Amino acid sequence: MGSSFLDILHDPLTRKLLGFDAVHAEQTPFVGGVTSRLKFLLHDATNHLSFLKLGYTALEAFLQANVTGPPLDFDPEEALFPVTYRNESLPSLKEALFESLSVDGSRPYPLTPHIELFWLAKVILSNPTLADEGFNGRRARIRVNFWHQKLLSEPSPSLRDIIYSDADILERQLTSRVASHSAAAEEHFVEFLVERATIRTYYGDDALARTDLARAATTRRFQFAVTGVLGKRTKFQDRDISQLVVLAKSTGHEHDSEAPSTREPTNPTGGHEHSSAQPSKPENVPLNDDTLLEQIHFTSESTSTAPVSEEAMTHVVTSSSLPPQLASLDPSNQPLLSPIDSVILLATATSISNTSPDDGLLREETLPYATRVLEGGSSNWQVYTQALLVRSRIEGYRSRTTERGLLQLQALVDQVIAETSVSASPASTSEPPQSVPPSTFLPKPKASESASVAERLRYIYQLSPPLRWELEAELAARWTHMGGLKTALEIYERLQMQAEIALCLAATDREQEAIELLRGLLFEEPAKEEKASSSSIATLKLRSQSPADSPRLLCILGDITGLPSYYTLAWNVSSNRYARAQRSLGRHFTKKRDFNAAAEAYTLALGISRLDRASWFALGCIQLELQEYQGATESFTRCIQLEDQDGEAWSNLAVALLRLPKPVAETRGSESNGDGTDTTTGQPTADQTGVTGVAEDEEEQSDALLSRTSVDPYQHIREALRALRRAATLKRDDARIWDNYLTVAASIPPSAGTPWNEVVQALGRVIELRGKKEGENAVDLGILRVLTEYITREWVYPTSSLASEEADDQGHGAEPESKPETQPTSASAAPDSGPAKLPYLARSFLALIDTQVAPLATSSPPLYDLLCSISEWRARPSQALQYAEKAWRAHLTSVSAAETFDQVSASQWASVVDKTIWLIQRYRDLGPRERERTGGQVEPKWRFKAKSAARRVLGRGKQWEETDAWARLKNEMDALNE
Repeated sequence: MGSSFLDILHDPLTRKLLGFDAVHAEQTPFVGGVTSRLKFLLHDATNHLSFLKLGYTALEAFLQANVTGPPLDFDPEEALFPVTYRNESLPSLKEALFESLSVDGSRPYPLTPHIELFWLAKVILSNPTLADEGFNGRRARIRVNFWHQKLLSEPSPSLRDIIYSDADILERQLTSRVASHSAAAEEHFVEFLVERATIRTYYGDDALARTDLARAATTRRFQFAVTGVLGKRTKFQDRDISQLVVLAKSTGHEHDSEAPSTREPTNPTGGHEHSSAQPSKPENVPLNDDTLLEQIHFTSESTSTAPVSEEAMTHVVTSSSLPPQLASLDPSNQPLLSPIDSVILLATATSISNTSPDDGLLREETLPYATRVLEGGSSNWQVYTQALLVRSRIEGYRSRTTERGLLQLQALVDQVIAETSVSASPASTSEPPQSVPPSTFLPKPKASESASVAERLRYIYQLSPPLRWELEAELAARWTHMGGLKTALEIYERLQMQAEIALCLAATDREQEAIELLRGLLFEEPAKEEKASSSSIATLKLRSQSPADSPRLLCILGDITGLPSYYTLAWNVSSNRYARAQRSLGRHFTKKRDFNAAAEAYTLALGISRLDRASWFALGCIQLELQEYQGATESFTRCIQLEDQDGEAWSNLAVALLRLPKPVAETRGSESNGDGTDTTTGQPTADQTGVTGVAEDEEEQSDALLSRTSVDPYQHIREALRALRRAATLKRDDARIWDNYLTVAASIPPSAGTPWNEVVQALGRVIELRGKKEGENAVDLGILRVLTEYITREWVYPTSSLASEEADDQGHGAEPESKPETQPTSASAAPDSGPAKLPYLARSFLALIDTQVAPLATSSPPLYDLLCSISEWRARPSQALQYAEKAWRAHLTSVSAAETFDQVSASQWASVVDKTIWLIQRYRDLGPRERERTGGQVEPKWRFKAKSAARRVLGRGKQWEETDAWARLKNEMDALNE
């Protein structure tokens, strides 16, 4: 396609735009001259399509030279710069191009080859006249702006806002086109959705990206599913186990090579040719492991029904849930996918991995996506290359595959370098030709074995592969992860990535070398007498020709030295646009506990980057420290709007809501009685309503009742409970969040509708998480006491059957109806089990007592007291008596472990006597009861045991014979003889 590029660049209109025909062009700056001429030439509407072609030509020529290869067969400097600019002023002209591409304090990589091509594309395609004209112009601006973002070292808030705004408008335009059921419109819509998903993944909006990918798959009627299939993964497996696999089949696009006659070309410069019927593809490095197989060996049976995780973007299904088209597929021999469907799978894997790259479970779930594309064999060279890269990134974290992952990444780096580093024209100054082609890890494919330019660029915007130096830097980062810092340092030095070089030096305990390197780049050499105080930047002066990424280098220097003055200087150098400088200042002041200064820094950073979730979270935490609870509520609300899966943000939002001032209850047109009913309607007021958060009908009813009053006094508590409910859902193993959830749920008084179901659920979860380490201390006795009082007061335990006595004979156990159920989620949602059964709330409470609370009881008198009361309510006298005895013994032990009570205080002695009288009363009430099933008394020796308990206490407390407590206990013992 080089000749096609060159034809357009040599077009008379292009030469007129670039100033080849201008008189005294050397007196006009090149950047300003092209910009002004473009504005003038666009007044003629007939030129719009020509300029759109020119913009795409420049952009795709740049991508060919820096991403896909092969090398350009022309010299961009000759094609774009008039001869008057190619003489002595060329270096300064290149510097002006880099400067014009600076955004928010960041500049493109200074060694970017052929930056003039991208600059021309940017000037043309971002022009409002072209971008706002229609679908093609706006799509072009999105594409050029996103590649502009990829040229920068850090995300740009300005570019992000423009891209997202254009994408929203383009979505509406394409949606209206799809309504006409046009095949071309549908294809454009799918490509747009995949492109936007890639952009959203780059900016961290993974959930939104997966939504776009799901819409794209639905629009194309592309079916795929993650499921489990029986097979062997290792060479030594003696039985088949369930293996994750992606089953996918393109609908009506099998073996579709996307022939040029069936689609509108992305680049309006001409057609796209294909090298052969058999698709070409890069080299796939073999695994060569002594344990793992090269590929999973699946059995001939159908997909298994073994349970697998359901945390991935798509639903992980079993064989019974698979569509017929997928259920009939052979996992080891699936059909070739359409390239765009392969891109959807790879984008899905990337969006999932981006959520938590260090999560081993997620890596196991994302690898099948790349494996499906590779083993199916993509029909597009660049798609297959991207699949190798995605697999390499996933395998880099596993010990058995890390070697293959590294070698595959090295092979891809070699491929890109070999395909892009040799320029055909010796006149190129930005990328000098090499007499000897660069060496590669694998043999370089022949021209006939490679792919055409059209094939490489066909899905470049949907794939968004890394730029050449990005890929090399990723290889260096992989070496750093594996401990090969020397190799990584060599790569960074070759790329002249000074920031990464400094970070590598600092990571190898060579901080001083890193400091000297950065200072040498940024500051002029200080005088000899000032070198002794070089630790302060007051004596340092920035170079007049400082590096392009000076703000970033200054921030790294501040990280290494710990001096906040470097962050302030970085902020000033960037003209108050480099948000990272203020974020670094915010972290510094937070460590120093100067929260006012930290809040100011994060506020300035958010003024530049409003969509930075981490900054909103940090600001919210600082506002909590400053007791600015309204501001903290707003900050954490913004945080969860940006990332709904952040459990910590939901939890902190609840904390902020709880600290807000309590609303003053004011009614509209009605007054409330003290009993919680409205004096005019007799209906319950807001104080009687509560949000269970589990049953939707109860929550709707609560909201309806709350609408009758102007202010709900428990509004903030209910909102905090909702936030904690979400946090607990996201972080199910965080005992602290569940404990807060329990406390907040129990803080709503019964008159306002305590969410008892949530109290039971949270109490059980806290005990489950803390019980093994803390034992009975994991039980919140205060909340359990209130819950017990409510349950035993609201319902009468059914005693007509012999089930209680049968369980009581064993001393423990619960009725069948007391076992926990998973379907109902509140008392109102429990199935109608008749008058003889308790409601679900009471039964779930009893299940909690039997399975979690009672087994932990060992030495807590209050806990044994509650268990005794519950057993009495359940008509289990024998069990209640056992708990009463344990409560009495535990109380005596807690007062004094000695043989006598001589060393205890008067109040402690009185408590011992009271507890003993309480035990005697339990014997008197429960012991003589008759058993309905077996007959006889519950405890035939109750008098003897009661007198024995009294004698034991009196014998150990002879010192207290003259006290009233002694007399009371003696009278109780004497009464047992009557």
